Amino acid sequence: MTPAGLLPSDDVVHFYLPSFAGGGAERFFIRIANQIAVGGRPVTFIVNHATGPLRDLLSNSVKLHILGVSKATLAVPRLVTYMKHHKPKVLISALTRTNLAALLSARIAKVGTRVIVCERNQYSALLHELDPLRKRVMTWFVRRLYPTAHAVIGNTAEVTQDIAGVARLAPEQTGIIYNAAPDIAQIDAARNSDTTHPWLDDDQPLAVAIGRLMPQKDYATMLGAVARTKQPLRLLVLGEGPLQEELEDMARDLNIDDRVSFLGFQMDRFAYLVRANIFLLSSRTEGFPNALIEAVAAGVPAVSTDCAGGGAREIMGREFPDRIVPVADTEAMAKAIDAVLAARNSASADQDRQRIADIAARYQIGEIANAFLAKALI
Repeated sequence: MTPAGLLPSDDVVHFYLPSFAGGGAERFFIRIANQIAVGGRPVTFIVNHATGPLRDLLSNSVKLHILGVSKATLAVPRLVTYMKHHKPKVLISALTRTNLAALLSARIAKVGTRVIVCERNQYSALLHELDPLRKRVMTWFVRRLYPTAHAVIGNTAEVTQDIAGVARLAPEQTGIIYNAAPDIAQIDAARNSDTTHPWLDDDQPLAVAIGRLMPQKDYATMLGAVARTKQPLRLLVLGEGPLQEELEDMARDLNIDDRVSFLGFQMDRFAYLVRANIFLLSSRTEGFPNALIEAVAAGVPAVSTDCAGGGAREIMGREFPDRIVPVADTEAMAKAIDAVLAARNSASADQDRQRIADIAARYQIGEIANAFLAKALI
Protein backbone atom coordinates (compact mmCIF):
# COMPACT_ATOMS: atom_id res chain seq x y z
CA MET A 1 0.00 0.00 0.00
CA THR A 2 1.14 3.55 -0.67
CA PRO A 3 2.05 5.25 2.61
CA ALA A 4 -0.09 8.19 3.69
CA GLY A 5 1.32 11.66 3.43
CA LEU A 6 3.19 11.26 0.18
CA LEU A 7 2.11 12.50 -3.23
CA PRO A 8 -1.65 12.99 -3.72
CA SER A 9 -2.99 9.61 -4.77
CA ASP A 10 -4.26 10.86 -8.12
CA ASP A 11 -0.84 12.17 -9.23
CA VAL A 12 0.66 9.98 -11.94
CA VAL A 13 4.11 8.52 -11.31
CA HIS A 14 6.09 8.31 -14.54
CA PHE A 15 8.94 5.90 -15.26
CA TYR A 16 11.34 6.28 -18.17
CA LEU A 17 13.59 3.50 -19.49
CA PRO A 18 15.10 2.74 -22.89
CA SER A 19 13.10 -0.40 -23.71
CA PHE A 20 11.94 -3.78 -22.43
CA ALA A 21 15.36 -5.37 -22.86
CA GLY A 22 16.13 -8.35 -20.66
CA GLY A 23 18.43 -6.55 -18.22
CA GLY A 24 18.18 -6.24 -14.46
CA ALA A 25 17.29 -2.53 -14.54
CA GLU A 26 14.36 -3.06 -16.88
CA ARG A 27 13.06 -6.01 -14.87
CA PHE A 28 13.39 -4.13 -11.57
CA PHE A 29 11.61 -0.95 -12.66
CA ILE A 30 8.80 -2.87 -14.33
CA ARG A 31 8.24 -4.58 -10.97
CA ILE A 32 8.32 -1.23 -9.11
CA ALA A 33 5.88 0.35 -11.58
CA ASN A 34 3.53 -2.62 -11.22
CA GLN A 35 3.79 -2.50 -7.42
CA ILE A 36 2.91 1.20 -7.25
CA ALA A 37 -0.03 0.62 -9.60
CA VAL A 38 -1.29 -2.19 -7.33
CA GLY A 39 -1.55 0.41 -4.56
CA GLY A 40 -4.08 2.30 -6.67
CA ARG A 41 -1.85 5.11 -7.92
CA PRO A 42 -1.83 5.85 -11.67
CA VAL A 43 1.48 4.95 -13.32
CA THR A 44 2.81 5.63 -16.81
CA PHE A 45 5.82 3.76 -18.20
CA ILE A 46 7.70 5.62 -20.95
CA VAL A 47 10.14 3.85 -23.27
CA ASN A 48 12.12 4.89 -26.31
CA HIS A 49 10.92 1.76 -28.10
CA ALA A 50 8.78 -1.17 -26.94
CA THR A 51 11.05 -4.01 -28.02
CA GLY A 52 12.48 -6.61 -25.69
CA PRO A 53 11.46 -9.85 -23.98
CA LEU A 54 10.12 -8.19 -20.80
CA ARG A 55 7.23 -6.32 -22.47
CA ASP A 56 4.60 -8.76 -21.22
CA LEU A 57 5.70 -8.29 -17.60
CA LEU A 58 4.27 -4.77 -17.50
CA SER A 59 0.88 -4.81 -15.79
CA ASN A 60 -2.23 -3.82 -17.72
CA SER A 61 -2.79 -1.34 -14.89
CA VAL A 62 0.26 0.63 -16.05
CA LYS A 63 -0.17 2.95 -19.00
CA LEU A 64 2.51 2.59 -21.66
CA HIS A 65 3.81 5.51 -23.73
CA ILE A 66 6.24 4.77 -26.57
CA LEU A 67 8.39 7.66 -27.80
CA GLY A 68 9.26 5.82 -31.01
CA VAL A 69 13.00 6.48 -31.16
CA SER A 70 15.95 4.11 -31.24
CA LYS A 71 18.02 5.63 -28.40
CA ALA A 72 18.06 8.21 -25.65
CA THR A 73 19.99 10.83 -27.61
CA LEU A 74 17.08 11.03 -30.08
CA ALA A 75 14.38 11.01 -27.41
CA VAL A 76 14.74 14.54 -26.04
CA PRO A 77 12.43 16.42 -28.48
CA ARG A 78 9.61 13.90 -28.01
CA LEU A 79 10.10 13.69 -24.27
CA VAL A 80 9.99 17.50 -24.03
CA THR A 81 6.71 17.51 -25.96
CA TYR A 82 5.31 14.83 -23.67
CA MET A 83 6.32 16.77 -20.55
CA LYS A 84 4.84 20.03 -21.78
CA HIS A 85 1.54 18.31 -22.55
CA HIS A 86 1.21 16.05 -19.49
CA LYS A 87 3.20 18.08 -16.92
CA PRO A 88 4.32 15.05 -14.90
CA LYS A 89 4.92 15.71 -11.20
CA VAL A 90 7.42 12.85 -10.86
CA LEU A 91 9.60 11.10 -13.44
CA ILE A 92 11.84 8.21 -12.36
CA SER A 93 14.49 7.19 -14.88
CA ALA A 94 17.31 4.67 -14.91
CA LEU A 95 20.61 4.09 -16.76
CA THR A 96 22.97 6.96 -17.43
CA ARG A 97 22.09 7.93 -21.00
CA THR A 98 18.36 7.73 -20.26
CA ASN A 99 18.91 9.78 -17.11
CA LEU A 100 20.66 12.49 -19.09
CA ALA A 101 17.82 12.59 -21.63
CA ALA A 102 15.27 12.89 -18.82
CA LEU A 103 17.13 15.72 -17.08
CA LEU A 104 17.77 17.65 -20.28
CA SER A 105 14.11 17.28 -21.31
CA ALA A 106 12.89 18.51 -17.93
CA ARG A 107 15.24 21.48 -18.13
CA ILE A 108 13.86 22.43 -21.55
CA ALA A 109 10.20 21.71 -20.76
CA LYS A 110 10.24 23.82 -17.55
CA VAL A 111 7.04 22.33 -16.11
CA GLY A 112 8.40 21.59 -12.63
CA THR A 113 8.85 17.83 -13.01
CA ARG A 114 10.74 16.20 -10.16
CA VAL A 115 13.21 13.93 -11.94
CA ILE A 116 14.68 11.10 -9.88
CA VAL A 117 17.58 9.45 -11.71
CA CYS A 118 18.87 6.01 -10.80
CA GLU A 119 22.35 4.62 -11.36
CA ARG A 120 22.48 0.83 -11.51
CA ASN A 121 26.26 0.28 -11.74
CA GLN A 122 29.37 2.06 -10.58
CA TYR A 123 29.72 4.90 -13.07
CA SER A 124 33.52 5.15 -12.87
CA ALA A 125 33.97 1.44 -13.58
CA LEU A 126 31.68 1.51 -16.60
CA LEU A 127 33.63 4.43 -18.07
CA HIS A 128 36.48 2.01 -18.78
CA GLU A 129 34.38 0.53 -21.61
CA LEU A 130 34.23 3.90 -23.43
CA ASP A 131 36.82 5.56 -25.63
CA PRO A 132 38.47 8.75 -24.25
CA LEU A 133 36.23 11.15 -26.18
CA ARG A 134 33.02 9.45 -25.06
CA LYS A 135 34.26 9.44 -21.47
CA ARG A 136 34.84 13.19 -21.52
CA VAL A 137 31.52 13.97 -23.20
CA MET A 138 29.51 11.70 -20.91
CA THR A 139 31.13 13.06 -17.77
CA TRP A 140 30.66 16.65 -18.94
CA PHE A 141 26.92 16.08 -19.26
CA VAL A 142 26.71 14.18 -15.96
CA ARG A 143 28.41 17.03 -14.08
CA ARG A 144 26.08 19.62 -15.57
CA LEU A 145 22.77 17.78 -15.49
CA TYR A 146 22.84 15.44 -12.47
CA PRO A 147 22.93 18.35 -9.97
CA THR A 148 19.57 19.49 -11.44
CA ALA A 149 17.89 16.20 -10.47
CA HIS A 150 15.41 16.10 -7.60
CA ALA A 151 17.39 13.09 -6.35
CA VAL A 152 20.17 10.81 -7.60
CA ILE A 153 19.68 7.25 -6.38
CA GLY A 154 22.16 4.39 -6.37
CA ASN A 155 21.30 0.80 -5.56
CA THR A 156 24.29 0.39 -3.22
CA ALA A 157 26.28 2.74 -1.02
CA GLU A 158 29.32 2.38 -3.29
CA VAL A 159 27.35 3.18 -6.45
CA THR A 160 25.83 6.25 -4.79
CA GLN A 161 29.15 7.52 -3.43
CA ASP A 162 30.80 7.06 -6.80
CA ILE A 163 28.24 9.04 -8.83
CA ALA A 164 28.11 11.71 -6.11
CA GLY A 165 31.85 12.19 -6.45
CA VAL A 166 31.78 12.33 -10.24
CA ALA A 167 28.78 14.71 -10.43
CA ARG A 168 29.90 16.73 -7.39
CA LEU A 169 26.64 16.24 -5.56
CA ALA A 170 25.80 17.25 -2.02
CA PRO A 171 24.83 14.35 0.29
CA GLU A 172 21.23 15.58 0.54
CA GLN A 173 20.87 15.21 -3.25
CA THR A 174 21.55 11.47 -3.15
CA GLY A 175 20.06 8.31 -1.72
CA ILE A 176 20.32 4.52 -1.66
CA ILE A 177 17.41 2.27 -2.62
CA TYR A 178 18.22 -1.41 -2.99
CA ASN A 179 16.77 -3.76 -5.58
CA ALA A 180 13.93 -5.98 -4.45
CA ALA A 181 13.98 -9.70 -3.88
CA PRO A 182 11.57 -11.73 -6.02
CA ASP A 183 8.14 -12.70 -4.78
CA ILE A 184 8.12 -15.99 -2.91
CA ALA A 185 5.23 -17.10 -5.13
CA GLN A 186 7.61 -17.04 -8.11
CA ILE A 187 10.06 -19.28 -6.27
CA ASP A 188 7.34 -21.71 -5.20
CA ALA A 189 5.89 -21.88 -8.71
CA ALA A 190 9.34 -22.63 -10.12
CA ARG A 191 9.82 -25.53 -7.71
CA ASN A 192 6.55 -27.04 -8.94
CA SER A 193 7.26 -26.47 -12.62
CA ASP A 194 8.31 -29.10 -15.14
CA THR A 195 12.02 -29.20 -15.87
CA THR A 196 13.16 -28.57 -19.41
CA HIS A 197 16.84 -29.45 -19.39
CA PRO A 198 18.30 -32.94 -18.72
CA TRP A 199 20.97 -31.56 -16.36
CA LEU A 200 18.27 -30.40 -13.95
CA ASP A 201 17.21 -33.97 -13.15
CA ASP A 202 20.42 -35.83 -12.30
CA ASP A 203 22.77 -35.91 -9.33
CA GLN A 204 25.82 -34.29 -10.91
CA PRO A 205 26.57 -30.89 -9.31
CA LEU A 206 25.06 -28.02 -11.27
CA ALA A 207 25.84 -24.29 -11.34
CA VAL A 208 23.68 -21.58 -12.88
CA ALA A 209 24.79 -18.12 -14.05
CA ILE A 210 22.48 -15.37 -15.31
CA GLY A 211 23.53 -12.29 -17.25
CA ARG A 212 24.46 -10.87 -20.62
CA LEU A 213 27.54 -12.25 -22.36
CA MET A 214 29.58 -9.07 -22.27
CA PRO A 215 32.96 -7.95 -20.87
CA GLN A 216 31.47 -6.54 -17.65
CA LYS A 217 30.34 -10.03 -16.57
CA ASP A 218 33.84 -11.57 -17.02
CA TYR A 219 32.61 -15.06 -17.84
CA ALA A 220 36.21 -16.00 -18.66
CA THR A 221 36.97 -16.09 -14.93
CA MET A 222 33.92 -18.23 -14.28
CA LEU A 223 34.79 -20.72 -17.01
CA GLY A 224 38.34 -20.95 -15.72
CA ALA A 225 37.05 -21.63 -12.22
CA VAL A 226 34.67 -24.34 -13.43
CA ALA A 227 37.60 -26.01 -15.21
CA ARG A 228 39.60 -26.01 -11.94
CA THR A 229 36.92 -27.44 -9.64
CA LYS A 230 37.60 -30.81 -8.03
CA GLN A 231 34.14 -32.12 -8.93
CA PRO A 232 32.89 -32.31 -12.56
CA LEU A 233 30.64 -29.27 -12.15
CA ARG A 234 28.19 -28.49 -14.92
CA LEU A 235 27.28 -24.89 -15.76
CA LEU A 236 24.13 -23.48 -17.34
CA VAL A 237 24.50 -19.88 -18.55
CA LEU A 238 21.23 -17.98 -19.04
CA GLY A 239 21.93 -14.94 -21.16
CA GLU A 240 22.82 -13.73 -24.62
CA GLY A 241 25.31 -11.25 -25.93
CA PRO A 242 28.20 -10.48 -28.27
CA LEU A 243 30.75 -12.72 -26.54
CA GLN A 244 28.90 -16.03 -26.92
CA GLU A 245 31.05 -17.46 -29.70
CA GLU A 246 34.25 -16.41 -27.93
CA LEU A 247 33.09 -18.00 -24.67
CA GLU A 248 32.06 -21.21 -26.41
CA ASP A 249 35.55 -21.39 -27.94
CA MET A 250 37.06 -20.80 -24.49
CA ALA A 251 35.01 -23.65 -23.02
CA ARG A 252 36.34 -25.94 -25.74
CA ASP A 253 39.92 -24.82 -25.09
CA LEU A 254 39.44 -25.61 -21.38
CA ASN A 255 37.98 -29.03 -22.26
CA ILE A 256 34.73 -28.25 -20.44
CA ASP A 257 32.46 -27.70 -23.44
CA ASP A 258 30.60 -30.91 -22.52
CA ARG A 259 29.91 -29.39 -19.07
CA VAL A 260 28.88 -25.87 -20.11
CA SER A 261 25.65 -24.98 -21.91
CA PHE A 262 24.79 -21.48 -23.12
CA LEU A 263 21.00 -21.35 -23.16
CA GLY A 264 20.42 -17.73 -24.19
CA PHE A 265 17.84 -15.50 -22.51
CA GLN A 266 15.31 -17.49 -20.45
CA MET A 267 12.11 -15.99 -19.07
CA ASP A 268 11.70 -18.96 -16.69
CA ARG A 269 15.10 -18.47 -15.04
CA PHE A 270 13.70 -19.46 -11.62
CA ALA A 271 13.05 -22.98 -12.91
CA TYR A 272 16.80 -23.30 -13.36
CA LEU A 273 17.79 -21.44 -10.20
CA VAL A 274 15.75 -23.51 -7.76
CA ARG A 275 17.33 -26.74 -9.09
CA ALA A 276 20.91 -25.49 -8.99
CA ASN A 277 23.46 -26.51 -6.37
CA ILE A 278 25.26 -23.20 -6.68
CA PHE A 279 24.86 -19.80 -8.35
CA LEU A 280 27.92 -18.08 -9.85
CA LEU A 281 28.60 -14.38 -10.49
CA SER A 282 31.99 -13.30 -11.88
CA SER A 283 31.35 -9.66 -12.79
CA ARG A 284 33.96 -6.93 -12.70
CA THR A 285 31.33 -4.36 -11.78
CA GLU A 286 27.72 -4.57 -10.65
CA GLY A 287 25.38 -2.41 -8.71
CA PHE A 288 22.97 -4.54 -6.74
CA PRO A 289 22.85 -7.76 -8.79
CA ASN A 290 19.25 -8.84 -9.44
CA ALA A 291 20.29 -12.37 -10.35
CA LEU A 292 22.20 -12.75 -7.08
CA ILE A 293 19.29 -11.63 -4.89
CA GLU A 294 17.06 -13.98 -6.87
CA ALA A 295 19.40 -16.88 -6.12
CA VAL A 296 19.52 -15.86 -2.47
CA ALA A 297 15.70 -15.73 -2.28
CA ALA A 298 15.62 -19.26 -3.69
CA GLY A 299 18.02 -20.43 -0.98
CA VAL A 300 20.73 -21.29 -3.49
CA PRO A 301 24.35 -21.02 -2.26
CA ALA A 302 26.26 -18.46 -4.29
CA VAL A 303 29.86 -17.55 -5.03
CA SER A 304 30.50 -14.06 -6.34
CA THR A 305 33.38 -11.78 -7.14
CA ASP A 306 33.76 -8.69 -4.96
CA CYS A 307 32.75 -6.61 -7.95
CA ALA A 308 32.98 -2.83 -8.08
CA GLY A 309 29.69 -1.34 -6.95
CA GLY A 310 29.64 -3.38 -3.77
CA GLY A 311 26.27 -5.07 -4.24
CA ALA A 312 27.47 -8.64 -3.87
CA ARG A 313 29.23 -7.80 -0.61
CA GLU A 314 26.20 -5.92 0.70
CA ILE A 315 23.98 -8.93 0.00
CA MET A 316 26.22 -11.78 1.19
CA GLY A 317 29.26 -10.32 2.91
CA ARG A 318 27.86 -10.33 6.43
CA GLU A 319 26.69 -13.95 6.48
CA PHE A 320 29.00 -15.55 3.91
CA PRO A 321 32.23 -13.53 3.52
CA ASP A 322 34.12 -16.66 2.41
CA ARG A 323 31.93 -16.81 -0.72
CA ILE A 324 33.02 -13.36 -1.93
CA VAL A 325 36.24 -13.68 -3.96
CA PRO A 326 38.54 -11.15 -5.64
CA VAL A 327 37.67 -9.99 -9.15
CA ALA A 328 39.31 -12.01 -11.95
CA ASP A 329 40.77 -14.55 -9.48
CA THR A 330 40.02 -17.89 -11.11
CA GLU A 331 41.73 -19.97 -8.44
CA ALA A 332 39.94 -18.23 -5.55
CA MET A 333 36.58 -18.73 -7.24
CA ALA A 334 37.32 -22.42 -7.86
CA LYS A 335 38.26 -22.95 -4.19
CA ALA A 336 35.08 -21.22 -3.00
CA ILE A 337 32.99 -23.35 -5.36
CA ASP A 338 34.64 -26.52 -4.09
CA ALA A 339 33.89 -25.54 -0.49
CA VAL A 340 30.20 -25.01 -1.27
CA LEU A 341 29.91 -28.26 -3.21
CA ALA A 342 31.67 -30.24 -0.47
CA ALA A 343 28.98 -29.18 1.99
CA ARG A 344 25.95 -29.69 -0.26
CA ASN A 345 25.03 -33.10 1.15
CA SER A 346 26.02 -32.36 4.74
CA ALA A 347 23.66 -32.32 7.72
CA SER A 348 23.80 -28.50 7.79
CA ALA A 349 22.88 -28.02 4.11
CA ASP A 350 19.16 -27.33 4.74
CA GLN A 351 19.98 -24.91 7.54
CA ASP A 352 22.45 -23.18 5.24
CA ARG A 353 19.79 -22.74 2.55
CA GLN A 354 17.43 -21.20 5.08
CA ARG A 355 20.13 -18.76 6.25
CA ILE A 356 20.58 -17.77 2.62
CA ALA A 357 16.88 -17.32 1.96
CA ASP A 358 16.48 -15.21 5.13
CA ILE A 359 18.74 -12.55 3.59
CA ALA A 360 16.02 -11.79 1.05
CA ALA A 361 13.66 -10.63 3.80
CA ARG A 362 15.63 -7.38 3.94
CA TYR A 363 14.64 -6.47 0.38
CA GLN A 364 10.85 -6.56 0.10
CA ILE A 365 9.21 -5.04 -2.98
CA GLY A 366 6.54 -3.07 -1.11
CA GLU A 367 9.02 -1.26 1.10
CA ILE A 368 11.28 -0.48 -1.83
CA ALA A 369 8.42 0.92 -3.94
CA ASN A 370 7.42 3.11 -1.00
CA ALA A 371 11.00 4.35 -0.71
CA PHE A 372 10.78 5.74 -4.25
CA LEU A 373 7.48 7.46 -3.46
CA ALA A 374 8.97 8.91 -0.29
CA LYS A 375 11.97 10.24 -2.18
CA ALA A 376 9.61 11.98 -4.62
CA LEU A 377 8.13 14.02 -1.76
CA ILE A 378 11.30 15.08 0.04
